[in-house]
This record gives sequence, C-alpha cells and structure tokens, in this order.
Amino acid sequence: MIIYLLFFLVAFFSLLAVSSKSLYHSAIYLMGSLSVTAGLYLILEAEFLAGIQVLVYVGGILVLLVFALMLTQSDILVNDQPTFTKKIMAFGVSTSVFALGVWLLSSLHLHSIILPTASSPAPSIKQLGHAFLSVQKNGYILAFEIISVLLLTVLISAIVIAKKEKA
Repeated sequence: MIIYLLFFLVAFFSLLAVSSKSLYHSAIYLMGSLSVTAGLYLILEAEFLAGIQVLVYVGGILVLLVFALMLTQSDILVNDQPTFTKKIMAFGVSTSVFALGVWLLSSLHLHSIILPTASSPAPSIKQLGHAFLSVQKNGYILAFEIISVLLLTVLISAIVIAKKEKA
C-alpha cells in the first residue's frame, strides 16, 4: 500500500514540476519527486541506490540547478512562456515516456523484486564495484555511463544558463 502512495507522490510532484510557471518552484517540486524516488528505492531494499539518489540527484544536480537560477536572476528564464508547439512536443514526449514506464513496470515481475529470498546475502563493496563495471548480463556499465552523460549535460546546461548575455 505504501508503494502505491509513493508512486502517486512521484507522479504528483513530477506533474507540478513540469506545469509550474516558476523555475524555482519547479526545482522544489523536482526535489520532492527525486526524494520520494529515493523512498521507493528504500522500500525495494536498495539502500545503496537510495543514498546515491539523494547524493547525486538531490544533493548535486538540483543544488547546481538552483545555484544557476540564483546566479542568473534573469526574468526571461523565471517567467518563460513556452509556445504552443513546445507545449505539444513536451506533452508528447512525457506521454511516451510515461507509456514506456507503464509498459516496463507491467512486464516486470515485481513480486520477486519486492520479496527477495532470505538466503541471499547482501553484496560486498567489491561485488558492487565489479557489477558497476561489468558488461555481462547483470552489469551496470550502461547505467553508469548514462549517469555520467546526464551529469555532463547538467553541467553544460548550468554554464549556458549562467552565461551573461552581451548588451
């Protein structure tokens, strides 16, 4: 029952984040969504991922975004009014990502994830390190690289936002 409440909260904060007219409010709603996602990881007994979620996304990316917004203080960025075409494109992309997420969740066997076997011990740090860098079936190298590209994108975006326009 709690997991459904957390799913609802993630969807609620995400909708508020994309529909808010203020970038500052959107950042706060995004922080709520990312924090509740960390709670989902805790329920799924992935404490390491929950910690990384809070450290990297809430503590790193979001703080960087808020600092960039505070440094620019641009009225153009704060009160951005997207065109109708941009709204339609954003709706299409978000709907397709939502549909993909629903399809992926429906195709997973969540009962085996939520109720792990008691005989499997917790992995050691060495095993986690090998799993992160593994290209095998249960490896996480692709996710590791996607996160690094995401961090690079956020840094470049922060530089573009913080760059002062010439008069």
